[in-house]
Amino acid sequence: MSNTNPAASDTQHWYKSPLLLGWLFLVLTAMAGTIYMVIQANSGFPGLVVEDFYERGQDYEENIQKKLKNNEKWDTEFKISAVHQNKPVTINFTIKDKAGVLSSVEKITLFAYRLSDAKQDFSVPMTLTEDKTSYQTTMTFASKGKWDLLASAVIDGIEVNYAKKIFVKD
Repeated sequence: MSNTNPAASDTQHWYKSPLLLGWLFLVLTAMAGTIYMVIQANSGFPGLVVEDFYERGQDYEENIQKKLKNNEKWDTEFKISAVHQNKPVTINFTIKDKAGVLSSVEKITLFAYRLSDAKQDFSVPMTLTEDKTSYQTTMTFASKGKWDLLASAVIDGIEVNYAKKIFVKD
C-alpha cells in the first residue's frame, strides 16, 4: 500500500494563488501609475511661482484700482433689440462723461464671449453713428444661449471695459 496523503497533494504554493496574484498585480499597477504621475509632474510645467510675486500682486492691485476709478468717470448704456440665432442684430453703446457729453474714443471694440464654447468668441470694431449719439456695430450669433458682451474703449490712452450679459434665442 502506498503511504500518500490526498490532502498533501492538493496544496498550492503561495505564488500560484490567483487571488494573491491579482492583488499583487493591482498594487504594482497603482505604484507604477503613482511613480509615472510624479515623474510627469516634476518634468513638465515649472508652475506659477515667480520670484517677485509680492511686487507683481501689488502692481496688479494698483492697476485694477486705477481701472475701476477710471470706469466710474463714465455713464454707459447698451441698447440691444431681441437677439436671435443666425440673424444680424444692431448693438448701440453709449459712453458719456458725467456732463452727459458723448466721449470721444480713440478705439472701441465689442467682444462677444460664449460662456460654454470659447471657440465661438469673436470681436468687431464699433463706429460712431451718423447722428453722433452712440457707437454702433452689427453682430450675428451662431448659437443660442448665454453670451457676454464686452465693450472695450480706449479714451485718452486708457482702456475702459464695460460688460453686458445677453441671451440669444432660436
